[in-house]
Amino acid sequence: MKMSVPNFKRPAVPSGDTPGNVMFDGKRMRKAVHRKTLDYNSSVLQFLNNRIWQRDQRDFRAIQPDALYQLDLVPPTSMLDNPMNCVTTKFIRTSTNKFRCPIFCLAWTPEGRRLVTGASSGEFTLWNGLTFNFETILQAHDASVRSMVWSHNNTWMVTGDHSGFIKYWQTNMNNVKMYQGHKEPVRGIRWANLRHRNVVLMAILYLRIAAIFLVYMFLCKFADGTTPLENSLHREYLIGFVT
Repeated sequence: MKMSVPNFKRPAVPSGDTPGNVMFDGKRMRKAVHRKTLDYNSSVLQFLNNRIWQRDQRDFRAIQPDALYQLDLVPPTSMLDNPMNCVTTKFIRTSTNKFRCPIFCLAWTPEGRRLVTGASSGEFTLWNGLTFNFETILQAHDASVRSMVWSHNNTWMVTGDHSGFIKYWQTNMNNVKMYQGHKEPVRGIRWANLRHRNVVLMAILYLRIAAIFLVYMFLCKFADGTTPLENSLHREYLIGFVT
């Protein structure tokens, strides 16, 4: 007596696909995308290892133009005695937002893992610092973001927009404070030497003051016939104004 053996067949694979491209639930796997990565961790670890025994430039290793010396590369901050270290000759990558718009300011996060950019649409875009790909985007301002700076202790980030509004942000991009500092666009923000105070520069007012001051220097003359540029007292005022 013959026994019937069930005939088990594999599920049909769609034309043009291979079995490796189909998951167990029937969904297609995305094709792997190769991204160029700029990994600086190895150079940082080399710098931390070298500073244990290196005193100064006398103990630095001479890096030759050969691929075998890649292991001896260190971050730019440890090669301040070599001016050629500041010359950038290799183009890395161009990153573009989903909606093309001008970028007015940018800043690296304190840990150096991400890059924050402020767009004319008022949005913050976070980019990966190693692969330069897009990570996240959030609507930060209602107007164009004009300035962006981190505090000295890398705890707070202050931004200013085209409408004069100033916002304080935490490292997780959480907005904790907002107020209107000026009625004109905020073109620059600088933290003072005091830890919890910052100085906001309004471009239009600053340019008006500078223009009036320059007109005064070139057109005004004293009783002795000297100009403000020739007078030593006003020269000191000029140096203080510029600095």
